[in-house]
Amino acid sequence: MKQFPPSPNLELGRQKGTNHLNGIAKSKESNVKRSIANKAWCKNNAGKVRERSAKTRAENHYRWKGGSSKINVSIRQLEENRKWMDAVKARDGACVNCGNTNKLESHHIIPLSMLLERYSITDRDTARNTPQLWDVSNGITLCRKCHYELHGRKYNDND
Repeated sequence: MKQFPPSPNLELGRQKGTNHLNGIAKSKESNVKRSIANKAWCKNNAGKVRERSAKTRAENHYRWKGGSSKINVSIRQLEENRKWMDAVKARDGACVNCGNTNKLESHHIIPLSMLLERYSITDRDTARNTPQLWDVSNGITLCRKCHYELHGRKYNDND
């Protein structure tokens, strides 16, 4: 009987932590069957799924940073924040420090983080219903260079 050299894919499969099927094209039918089978397994083994997902959440996740909240970023993505920024820029029209009209940015006089703490804002809905966050008098217009300098960051003309 003739011996064939082992397939390179099988060699990969013999090493711990590798998938010997990596890089092999799979048909759409097999993908659909696999998806259906995975969904059925998850439905029938809900406890195992919860257990497995608990291993990668919160403190157990490898990118855990001590529970730092991203509410600040989330609020800055709200439509209300866009309207606030546009209103501040429309009111001032130019940088209040140097008078520049290019690359204008809105700056909170009382930082957003302080407002979040002061009004105990923990989610987007509470933020939407807190008029102090959207008060135009709490904002000034700065050009990007002045804004960077105000926050102690180094400004690069390419920014």
